[in-house]
Amino acid sequence: MEVFFYFGVFLWVSSTASSLALTENSLTVVPRQANYSEVIPVTLNATIEYVLVYQQSPAINPYTVRAWCENINPNLPVQIVVRQAKQVTSWTVPEMIETTKTKHILYFYNTSKTMCHESMDEITHNNPDFSMGPLTVSQSFIMALSTSSPDNVTVNVELKEDEDFYVFRDIKYNITVSPSQSRYVYYKFDNSSADTVVIEVDSDDDVCLTVSVQDGRCPVLDSNKDVKYEGVFQTVNRKGAITVAKRHYSPGFFLVFVAKPDNYDCSQESNVIPLSRLSSIMDNNITTLLTFSIKNSISLYEYAYASIGIAIAVVIFGVVSLAVIIVFNRYGTISKARTYDIKIQDYIEPKTDEEINRIILSKDLTVDVFAKYPRRIKQRSFNYLSHTTSIALFYSIPVIQLVVTYQRVVNMTGDQDLCYYNFLCAHPALSFSDFNHIYSNIGYILIGIFFIFAVIDRQHIIKITKENGIPVHYGLFYAMGVALIIEGILSACYHICPSQSNYQFDTSFMYVMSVLIMVKLYQNRHPDINATAYTTFSVVGIAIFIAMIGILDGTLFIWVLFIVSYSILIILLSLKIYYVNYVVSGAKQFYIFYKNQGLCIETVSPLRKGRFVAVLVTNVANFSMLGIGLYIYLNNITDFGTFLLALLLGNTVIHISFYTIMKLIHKERICYESLIFGVVGMAFWITAGIFFLDAATLWTVTPAESRQWNQGCIFLNFFDKHDVWHLLSAPALFFTFLYLMYLDDDISDKPQKKISVF
Repeated sequence: MEVFFYFGVFLWVSSTASSLALTENSLTVVPRQANYSEVIPVTLNATIEYVLVYQQSPAINPYTVRAWCENINPNLPVQIVVRQAKQVTSWTVPEMIETTKTKHILYFYNTSKTMCHESMDEITHNNPDFSMGPLTVSQSFIMALSTSSPDNVTVNVELKEDEDFYVFRDIKYNITVSPSQSRYVYYKFDNSSADTVVIEVDSDDDVCLTVSVQDGRCPVLDSNKDVKYEGVFQTVNRKGAITVAKRHYSPGFFLVFVAKPDNYDCSQESNVIPLSRLSSIMDNNITTLLTFSIKNSISLYEYAYASIGIAIAVVIFGVVSLAVIIVFNRYGTISKARTYDIKIQDYIEPKTDEEINRIILSKDLTVDVFAKYPRRIKQRSFNYLSHTTSIALFYSIPVIQLVVTYQRVVNMTGDQDLCYYNFLCAHPALSFSDFNHIYSNIGYILIGIFFIFAVIDRQHIIKITKENGIPVHYGLFYAMGVALIIEGILSACYHICPSQSNYQFDTSFMYVMSVLIMVKLYQNRHPDINATAYTTFSVVGIAIFIAMIGILDGTLFIWVLFIVSYSILIILLSLKIYYVNYVVSGAKQFYIFYKNQGLCIETVSPLRKGRFVAVLVTNVANFSMLGIGLYIYLNNITDFGTFLLALLLGNTVIHISFYTIMKLIHKERICYESLIFGVVGMAFWITAGIFFLDAATLWTVTPAESRQWNQGCIFLNFFDKHDVWHLLSAPALFFTFLYLMYLDDDISDKPQKKISVF
């Protein structure tokens, strides 16, 4: 066999020498016997080509070729061609690597290439412990070196066995990588391997890398240009993790590390929605030291235990809560109210100008003034339910279609930069890359259903009253329950592939729930003049549209435009609230006062000082939040969509706090049911907020930068902190809704003409 090998070398050298010629001198081919692990300095020029012949090696490890030189003209490099029995590898020294900048090229004078073992199939399928045993393998190499330089140049080469090529679980490995010295290793699943393993990668510098997982067949794509065309890959600078399923890469896989010549793929410049920071071109002698390890992920039993256990826990929570609600509805504060079997009908007479003026000039308004249309109030209330359901249906269908397409693209291309997962706690299942973050939204869905059952029971027990208590209509509460369910569905859709482009899927129905809460609180004391569902959802739609514009183009101009528009809206709503919906009539009354008395204290002094102070405080809070928003934009602290959501949630908290405080000021008490739900809800909110603020991903930066925030699982070895936020915020919303539903039970038997409006 060896005779035939050298005879083939002789024929190749002879044919090359006889067929190639330069302008004046014939090309001289110099064959040379070479030894493994020997550093060989080779001096050559345009007339001399060296061929290094290595004996066959029985080593089970592959070999790595190192080639380096000094002071070689990059335009006349040394060309290296390594022939194996089944493949040929070639490159130049210095190696030319293009950056992402136009016409910017870096030259690397220190290079290395790992030669894929020709017998990888036999080694990986027939050799479980990577020992020689009865397995017989061989490798052979012929290395040709040539150049077009007319002057002598010297290059050093070494062909050395890669003794750390096969890696094992639960061991930390250190490797050095540069743009011209990529590295790859091989991991084989064994009988003790879990169904999935997690590869964790750490680095102490910001060198941009591509980490790739490829199947265990040669050739291995390990250059900057082709590493993305095989297997699963992601960009990494300081931290990365890839979850690999055994069923996709049996019996094992190559783990490839490729350093990039610049930071473009890890910088904001490569983002779909870029920020101001740009990439930087690295020096051409840059290297990075990586630490990586491979660990077992969770077992199928742990999958089932976490998934089924959480579902059972949520159901138990819902059943117990529903039982408590049923008891409260029958034996609580509301049970003491008298019920009336009366026919409800509206007063169809519209308000006269005299009545409107009396309302505007009245210092103490009562609910009976704004509760003359109970049937219309009921219809308006249930309009919110129908609108919420319709919007949810038409909004959810394209969302589901889009995110499922995203997941299919990720599965087909292997590009893990498309989605902002917490890769240190991302458990794949059912073709989804991150099943746990999808599944943890089950709390919103189930608890939303339980809340609807709670509303049904309360509606069955507590009938509509005409003259006592706050007008009882349940359409808004049903809408809240539906919104909670849809929030769970859309949040699950978002977490199929979380990214900059679909962040609104996770927040749209948060806007809806916030607005529904504020509308419900205003409806309690202003039932006749409350906003219709058409107006409310038009405002929500505009808010979502503004959020989209802010996310796509979050420039200073957009922020300033929003702040100005929002300020105008605040002023208009303030006038509408102060003049209890009759802004034009209120302006006329102000003009009459001004005309009769001139500009004096009596003219500008508010008639309803409590209402004026509440509006003033709300305005101060809103303008303060706008100022904070401008500050966080200038300092790149957060994005426009998150700021807008925080603005809405802040107003929701203000409305709830204001309503509660005003009840106490007007000597109304907080019934014990509402107090219990409020305290428990607050405890859930505080706990959930702690986990929410400790984020494990950040889509406002690049995928590589986001991975620096990744954290391990903390609950049942299946859920991370954001999953816990999902599981805790669902009951927090549930108890918040219940707090609002029971908040006015203390005045359920009080005549409406004695219930203050605020």
